[in-house]
Amino acid sequence: MAYQALYRTYRPETFGQMAGQKHITTILMNQVREGQLSHAYLFCGSRGTGKTTTARILAKAINCLHPENGEPCLRCDSCRTAAQQNADIIEIDAASNTGVDNVRDLISQAQFAPLQLKYRVFIIDEVHMLSPAAFNALLKTLEEPPEHVVFILATTEPQKLPATIISRCQRFDFHRLTVPEIIGYMQYILQADGAQVEPDGLRIIARAADGGMRDALSLLDQCLSFCGGKVTAKDVQMVLGIMDEDFLFDMAETLLTGDARGALLSLDQVVRQGRDMSVFAGELAGHMRSLLLVKACGDCADLLAVTADRLARYQKQAAKHANARILYAMEKLMAVQNDMRYFPSPRMLLETVLVRIAQPVDDESVEALAARLALVEEKLKNGVPAAPAASAAPVIQAAPAPKAAPAYEEDYLPEPPPEEGYLPEEAYEASESPAQATPSAPVSQPAPAAPKAAPRPTGGGEADEAILADALWKQVLARVQKVNALVHRSAAFGQATELTEEQLTVSFPAEYVGKLKMLNARSVAVIQGELDALKPGVHLLLKEGESDKDVADLVGLFKDKLTIT
Repeated sequence: MAYQALYRTYRPETFGQMAGQKHITTILMNQVREGQLSHAYLFCGSRGTGKTTTARILAKAINCLHPENGEPCLRCDSCRTAAQQNADIIEIDAASNTGVDNVRDLISQAQFAPLQLKYRVFIIDEVHMLSPAAFNALLKTLEEPPEHVVFILATTEPQKLPATIISRCQRFDFHRLTVPEIIGYMQYILQADGAQVEPDGLRIIARAADGGMRDALSLLDQCLSFCGGKVTAKDVQMVLGIMDEDFLFDMAETLLTGDARGALLSLDQVVRQGRDMSVFAGELAGHMRSLLLVKACGDCADLLAVTADRLARYQKQAAKHANARILYAMEKLMAVQNDMRYFPSPRMLLETVLVRIAQPVDDESVEALAARLALVEEKLKNGVPAAPAASAAPVIQAAPAPKAAPAYEEDYLPEPPPEEGYLPEEAYEASESPAQATPSAPVSQPAPAAPKAAPRPTGGGEADEAILADALWKQVLARVQKVNALVHRSAAFGQATELTEEQLTVSFPAEYVGKLKMLNARSVAVIQGELDALKPGVHLLLKEGESDKDVADLVGLFKDKLTIT
């Protein structure tokens, strides 16, 4: 006899032999035992969950001469006849018989009494493939079939069925099988077949099957053909083309710690071993998902279907990294899987994504900013020194004032690197006395270009006020840089400043005057709020313009906060 696949050789013959689906088999057994059969059943569920197998068992059970607690006895003439091809149990593939003529033939057959069994059973697989005309032809017979006829419809896509068909059937939804259920059935088959597979290998197969028993048995059959009667976890990884657990943990660590070089070298190992790039990206995304679930749920060994030792490894790695970093990596890896199918060089695309995950510097999305912030926090937490601050620049304390403008998170951009001579906000907060930040007299001289390690001012004097004016304006620019990409790319926006009691005067290069009008209203509101926070009532003086229209546009934006000369 020719060799049969495992899923055909060990197909269940009773409801009790089925893996999972107790919510369905219990109802069907009770109906058979009590004799309360429906004229039509609809079995819905993903592939490999037991729809066709359940339909065949039900066909035997309702025709069994001596059912045992709702189960077919498998010994009577009817059970032996039902186990073979016969004229009373008819299986139809709707994918190959989609037309109305095929349904008319089925209806005509339903009018005849069964030849050998008690009921004539029609099992229509993939019923969603029938045409609309075929469904309409089936409606009346499906609603009121002859007493000796039972319809069993099976489909993986119930949403494609007309509501009129669904309303005429008893619907049963098959669940995806869990990893323990798949492992348990594979162990039963291995014991009957006299083969051995390591527990870790069975777990890998069960997880790869994604809830489908037929997929799991096909992979098991493949592994047994590759290795014979004894299969190790390494053999399973070889057959499935996946990487081992230690490699995934190391790869995830290099990405989450920002080691782009290590990530690219690890990817080169994957390529040299001949692994599929898309499969590897999916594995890595699944590893990130496991870390995310561990951080969110804590002890979730059942949810991840892993051993206690592996759960402890997940918990240890997840504890070292922020949610934002893990989530950013997971989203990037999930997105690249779809793109790799259409890209001529999958390795190049995956390398680009790995570098972005490790160093999300050039990505200006909110997710990338959160990932960058999380990476900085991790380095500070682990004792890695941060970038040196501009501590050598003059530090001047500004008068404390509430921030008038709201912060709009969606407009924020990455902070630009500090320029030479730039005074960060922290410089004003660390000053010795608030009185030093208030100018005592009008100043009308240009601010110093880029002072290097200038001494801390002691208060008063025209030089101190010029430095303060330059620092205040650069602080305004720093705020604008967070919410507007145009200003962020213009490093030397303002050239010279003057601070008086009534206005802050800024000289702009002519090419930036036209760009100023491109600021949106939200950015302008931030500028106005910062001006009010720095010095109430202060005005912005623009000394150059390109055209009357530019002037009108700017006046419309800044209103009374702008004076043009």
